[in-house]
Amino acid sequence: MTTINTNIMSMNAQRNLSSSQGALATSMQRLSSGLRVNSAKDDAAGLAISERMNTQVRGLNVAARNANDGISLAQVAEGALGKVGDMLQRMRELAVQAANASNNNDDRAALNAEVTQLRQEIDRVAKTTSFNGTKLLDGTFANATFQVGANAGEGISIDSIVNANSANLGTLSATEMFVSSTVNATGALPLAAIPAGTAGWTITTAAGTAVNLGPIAEATTAVQRTSQVIDAINAKSSDTGVFARPVYTAGAVTGYEVFSDRDLTAATTFGAAFTAGTTGAPGDTAPPASAIALDDINITSFGDAQLSMKVIDKAINAINSSRADLGALQSRFENAVANINIAGENISAARGRIVDADFAKETAALSRAQILQQAGTAMVAQANQVPQGVLSLLRS
Repeated sequence: MTTINTNIMSMNAQRNLSSSQGALATSMQRLSSGLRVNSAKDDAAGLAISERMNTQVRGLNVAARNANDGISLAQVAEGALGKVGDMLQRMRELAVQAANASNNNDDRAALNAEVTQLRQEIDRVAKTTSFNGTKLLDGTFANATFQVGANAGEGISIDSIVNANSANLGTLSATEMFVSSTVNATGALPLAAIPAGTAGWTITTAAGTAVNLGPIAEATTAVQRTSQVIDAINAKSSDTGVFARPVYTAGAVTGYEVFSDRDLTAATTFGAAFTAGTTGAPGDTAPPASAIALDDINITSFGDAQLSMKVIDKAINAINSSRADLGALQSRFENAVANINIAGENISAARGRIVDADFAKETAALSRAQILQQAGTAMVAQANQVPQGVLSLLRS
């Protein structure tokens, strides 16, 4: 049937032309964006999956930055502790020098002045070392967690970093220091308990060997007597492992303390550690009233220098242990970053296979759509000419 109002061929040509134009627009959009999925209508399921993957990739990128921040924090703390360790080593050198008999009191005072300055610098480093405003070495940095994963609960925790303040470094407890003979409330042998005259003193070692300190001449004052006893004890310290130092109250000598530089257990503290007293009458042993730390030491006497070495040794061990922990932490963070990067690469590749455009395929689709559009345009023109045939009927 020949009609004018309804041109089916033109309508079909227009529909196909519209389809070709849609395909051409899609190919051009994919080629211009580089993405196969530009909106949910392109691939609803693929879009949902790719967005979940995108969440993981972006989370992993931030996690990698977090881990790198953790590396930087550990490096800052470890570097500062390295300098603290250097200062402790110097303090120990000074203590060893002060323990030498060739030094007089003025020499030891000069050496102690440097120890004091080094201790103050250690405190300054402990109070000022920080990362992004967070103090690291003053004892407040504890129970910190670094988020090194894209999801909740994927973190690395740090219990604490050593407190580098001198008040906390090298603390010796009661089981690590030993005061000998009858003690008063302060843990020191009072002046009144020091025997007068020429009686000889002995110190009994843990092995049960009695070391005779020799006769001690009678002194005119209790303070002088105390100095004589301290000198006698320290003269035999290489044989006994025991040394003494004066006790001061308000700047005045009020007694003396006797220590062992041996690492003894609590069980031996009150028994076989050592005893001291007049010959034939050994006194009791008891721990000091309170522990001491790096901020308590001085090297103004032989006994103080001996005790300082033990305190400094413990402080050095604490610093070295913390530095080792920080080094291990840096290694862990570095491995975490490497693992994060690998995971991010693999997830990105998987997401790319879902949403990225295949340029070879899309270029072929573009060429096809362009040819179909040109052909469709031509066919629409041809179909629009068909009704012209009706005019020939009218002319007849």
